[in-house]
Amino acid sequence: MGPVGSGKPVPSSNGRHRQALPLRALGWIETVFIAAGAVTILAMCVYITLGILLRSLAGTQIPDEVVIVGDLMIGALILPLAFVAADRGFIAVEVLTDMLPKSTHVWLNVLAAAIGLTAVIPITYAGYLAMVHAIESGNYFFGILEVPEWPGRVAFFAGYALFFIRLTYLFVHDLLRALLSTGKDHPDEASDPSGKE
Repeated sequence: MGPVGSGKPVPSSNGRHRQALPLRALGWIETVFIAAGAVTILAMCVYITLGILLRSLAGTQIPDEVVIVGDLMIGALILPLAFVAADRGFIAVEVLTDMLPKSTHVWLNVLAAAIGLTAVIPITYAGYLAMVHAIESGNYFFGILEVPEWPGRVAFFAGYALFFIRLTYLFVHDLLRALLSTGKDHPDEASDPSGKE
């Protein structure tokens, strides 16, 4: 899905290779994170399937299945957030926004990024505190395998930290674009606020 009012989706890989070095690095990290998210989904599917087969056929179960699947789910849901933000892949309702003048669309993108940052900042900070506590305390989940808490906490914080960085870039980019387009009837639609030209 493209920016508000773009009328068409932004290609997922369009322009990633033509950005400045910091944006290319950010895009590369986002790609690594979404690949890690895909691996966690695959691992979760294998683990759940194996658990079902063992319970059905052998009358036994995999130890700490709920804990391990829960930690894998964190990777599956949180790690891809920044990649989705970069591609403007959020679910959006454009029924009302498409009725507004084109000049307001860029300001709606600024508003969306600002609201996103308002929600993400406290979650990222809480994730940081939870990660530090898990690492320093050495806590683990009760169970046969005694799975440590820190891998899930690190994945959660890393996913949200990258998401925060991407949203910050989108907010600054959208705000500058909105300020530069003030007074124009139609802001430059060729400039994609996701950072992909």
